[in-house]
Amino acid sequence: MELTGRGKTLLAVSVVVGLTALAVGEGDLLRAAVLAAIAPLGGLLVLRWARPSLESNRVLNPAQVEAGQATQVRLGIQNTGRSRPAALMLEDRIPYRLGNRPRLVLERLAPGARSVVNYTITPGSRGAYELGPLTVRTSDPFGLAVSVQEFPVTTELIVTPRIQPLRSLLLPGGAGMTSGESAAHTVAISGNDDIAVREYRSGDDMRRVHWKASAHRGQLMVRREEQPWENNAAVLLDVRRGAHRGELSSFEWMVDAAASATVRLSRDGIDPWLITAHRDFECRKGDYSQAMRYLATVAAAPEAPVASMVEKAQRARSVSGIVAFLGHLTPEEAAALGRLARRGGHCTALVVDPVRWIPKAPSSRIDPREQVFAQQHGAALATLASAGWQVIPVVAGTELRRVWTRLGAWRTLA
Repeated sequence: MELTGRGKTLLAVSVVVGLTALAVGEGDLLRAAVLAAIAPLGGLLVLRWARPSLESNRVLNPAQVEAGQATQVRLGIQNTGRSRPAALMLEDRIPYRLGNRPRLVLERLAPGARSVVNYTITPGSRGAYELGPLTVRTSDPFGLAVSVQEFPVTTELIVTPRIQPLRSLLLPGGAGMTSGESAAHTVAISGNDDIAVREYRSGDDMRRVHWKASAHRGQLMVRREEQPWENNAAVLLDVRRGAHRGELSSFEWMVDAAASATVRLSRDGIDPWLITAHRDFECRKGDYSQAMRYLATVAAAPEAPVASMVEKAQRARSVSGIVAFLGHLTPEEAAALGRLARRGGHCTALVVDPVRWIPKAPSSRIDPREQVFAQQHGAALATLASAGWQVIPVVAGTELRRVWTRLGAWRTLA
């Protein structure tokens, strides 16, 4: 509890007037000063005696939203005391990126009564945000003193990347492949051209051991025989900090693009497998919630080698296609990615153009280091293309839905 600005001013004026009255011997003025000083002090006593006993909770609807979409925050306040407090001022603390702190007024709440107030926020960028704590203020009838209660409970709001509407990659009228169809039309990224393998498990027939793959992996591997076909695709996201440009604006573009591709593939009945150097998520039967939650908070990392991403992809089953969202590449990194491509599948790389991401004025001098940088990147793209990848350069302002239309129809999935 504390005095408000009005209460502090009144108390200060009362003290000054009282001292002046004592100095000049004005009894009436002194009594008036004492009475004026009693008001704010009395307000403190009233609030101490009638301090409201409150309970609160916060509910988000929904608790996970896409950037640019609104969520409703519901604050519940219950008076668990025996007194009826004056009007309550509610202030919920929210991150500055979500806007100004909402301030709500709740009329006098009867003992045992519960009231609910709502406010809406529309986050503009992805992330995980903590809402709270909630602060509740009540003052005396004259507004000279205020009682402040803080409820420390916070609630997490998950804001996923923006999902852009993309066209289907499936051929019109096509049906998904079944277990009886050949897997030779897929992109084999298991490490062998025609034979899919997996780790040896206790009880496996030793006649199924694939010795060449076992020697390559350093552990026993067995052939997969008569596997049911699974309609899936890989989505690769490059999270290397040094590979992106424009104060990482290219990274944010890539995150939004990877999220949009994951959702589009899921809606087409394809199980996307989101892969980064650090994490991977298999989105089964249209459930991509965990992948979206990861993309909501993923950050560019100083150590996220392309080789780690390739290694994760090589441990997978055969997939029907690969869509990779990549930053600047070296020829060596492009060669590693090239190993993922096989005949019959669609491998598409949307690659940041590191030099042209942010256009420069025609009069600007070309940095020799940028020339070397561009030559290195060009060689990497040529390596990717020669390995069978479809390469699409991306610059600032590129609309994903426009370049997405350049991806060929996935005949293997139709």
